[in-house]
Amino acid sequence: MNLTQENSLSKYPPTERILYKREFGAVDSTRGNDTMNPPITLDDNYNWLRDDTRKDTKVLEHLKRENDFTEKVMNDMDANSLKDTMYQELLSHVQETYDSYPLPNSDNGWGSSYYYFTRTVEGKSYPIHCRVDKMTNTVQELLDENIIADGKTCCDISNFCVTKDHKYMSYGIDLTGNEKYDLKIINIETGKEVVHDIPELTYCDYSWINIGTNQYIYYTLGDMTNRMYQLWKYDFNTKENSMLYQNMDELVNVNYYFSHDKKYTFICADSYETSDVYYMTNDMSQPTQFTSKIPKHKYTVDYHEGVFLIKTNKDESTNFKIMICNPDNTDISKWIDFIEYREEIYFKNIVELKNHLLICYKKDGHNLVRVIDYKNSAYDLLNSYDIEIEDSIKNIGIYATPQYDSNIIMFSQNSLKSPPSIYEMNLDSRKFILKRKKPVPNYNEDLYDTERQYAVSQDGTKVPISIVYRKDKFTMDGTNPLYLYGYGSYGATINPTFRTSVLPLLDRGFVFAIAHVRGSSFLGFKWYMDGKMETKINTFHDFNACAEHLIREKYTFSKGITIEGGSAGGLLVGAAMTMRPELYRTVIADVPFVDVMNTMCDPSIPLTIPEWEQWGNPNVKKFYDIMIKYSPYDNINKTSYPNLLALGGLNDPRVAYWEPAKFVAKMRHYNVGNSLILLKTEMEQGHFGGMDRYKHYMETAFNYAFMLKTY
Repeated sequence: MNLTQENSLSKYPPTERILYKREFGAVDSTRGNDTMNPPITLDDNYNWLRDDTRKDTKVLEHLKRENDFTEKVMNDMDANSLKDTMYQELLSHVQETYDSYPLPNSDNGWGSSYYYFTRTVEGKSYPIHCRVDKMTNTVQELLDENIIADGKTCCDISNFCVTKDHKYMSYGIDLTGNEKYDLKIINIETGKEVVHDIPELTYCDYSWINIGTNQYIYYTLGDMTNRMYQLWKYDFNTKENSMLYQNMDELVNVNYYFSHDKKYTFICADSYETSDVYYMTNDMSQPTQFTSKIPKHKYTVDYHEGVFLIKTNKDESTNFKIMICNPDNTDISKWIDFIEYREEIYFKNIVELKNHLLICYKKDGHNLVRVIDYKNSAYDLLNSYDIEIEDSIKNIGIYATPQYDSNIIMFSQNSLKSPPSIYEMNLDSRKFILKRKKPVPNYNEDLYDTERQYAVSQDGTKVPISIVYRKDKFTMDGTNPLYLYGYGSYGATINPTFRTSVLPLLDRGFVFAIAHVRGSSFLGFKWYMDGKMETKINTFHDFNACAEHLIREKYTFSKGITIEGGSAGGLLVGAAMTMRPELYRTVIADVPFVDVMNTMCDPSIPLTIPEWEQWGNPNVKKFYDIMIKYSPYDNINKTSYPNLLALGGLNDPRVAYWEPAKFVAKMRHYNVGNSLILLKTEMEQGHFGGMDRYKHYMETAFNYAFMLKTY
């Protein structure tokens, strides 16, 4: 009797079925426009697991029983010893005592009197924030997160900053996992906390800026649904808060950024489909709209030496082009082409330096950087050049540009088998030197190899797959187990970068693969657009096509694939397993967005309304018909499903804990096979789990132990 058969005899904790009728359509005025009338009703037998307060005794007891059962099953499977083994193997590839590369803080250049870095120490879970005095080479510890986290079950310290004058440090602290942070400001010399009047910050979004002789803190605030909708300025000297911008459109999120020379503040009031940008100089009391808002016009603005540079999808430039205009008239009619549109180039962003522009872009899945010199008040486009590196997979990124008027930058590169490297480059001479390659203990990259394969999806589209394996453990006879990872939403790309976490799998003969499905922007913004809204189902067809290709080409065998995805990646693996359950052996679904219909129809759930432009609004018949075809929770039927480990966080504000809980309950009810289906809920954490690095390694080891014991 194999493990899955043996454990199928274990009795799952009972989950009560209580019929609830969920209505979709014109239920009330909050459901959006063009809603269905009369509404459509779907049955939901596990709606009772939803408790917005997170205090219902019945629900909490259910989650505890599930956690106890998961622990018991893993003990019965002798997975704990395997978990410990995997944990030690994960640690064996981590240099536990390590200093990050010291850099000036963001408001000082290369000549800064202090350089800042984080230090991790063996046995300590959290980083220590430090600085080195460049004159004396002495190191000062500024903030030891381990002291703050001591005795706490959840601790996330975010957005550590030091002021330009090096006198104050600040950071946000969240002790629940709900991503709402209390801002702490500390006088570095005295160690005393500075009292301020800044409220709790959703996502800890704030920045210091100097205007004249005064110091200010810019910050955004979220509404009751965690939609960022206001930008504020706090005067550090007078303790006064003043609101700079507010947007009440429920589809819009507000964020901001500064030009590199700090002359302009840009405010973005964007939905997923439409941009609306405003700008301010330091002497302006109110922001000015950059150009009229045009539906489905996406753009961002940068400022450089007297002109604005605009990345825009104007003129059907799906992958964007770069335009330019003068500050005296920023209306779209005055924009002129700067870098023309090319279908194969996806412009990501611009980094502006006084004498150079750095254009970050993607081509054929590679992340690249092009340098344009600025001389004698003119851009030398003809002699622009790419930063070149010898690697078959290019993930070149700008690592540091702290000084606007410098020709010295730092960039990084890594790939699936090459650990991250940091280079210092002189943009004038075009020469660069390696400053650091991240040390990885017990690792020899010559033992590993990478490949790029292409699967053919349902509509004939070729979908890239990045692959890494250990050469002496790999055979092309279809006998290797395979771990397939994906995400595929929001245009977020899982780049083929180095990750020590997969080394214990590779060393066991696993192939590790990333499916670069539509919905990401791996092949450009159009790649993203072809996997959202009306075309979202392409994402799941692409993923299943990748699995089929890897089996057919003998990288693995039938039922030899484990799949993993988190959040919207949890939707990906949830949809993949409900559409094609026979393809997969085991599924790791981390905080999975699987209850798509119920979540997206309910405007009271955080983040729902803005995401109607990401997924569609199921209260509208057109989108109801599309989303019901892939929503994992709604497509569970009586069949044999893969092994499943679903992970949730009780305080998760992004994907509510009840989504994995309901998914597991319904899947157990309908599963006719003997697979193992477990739920594990972190009772004191949120979407990203804890920031304790050792706990994170242990969670990864737990997932791997579950996966290995279900083979």
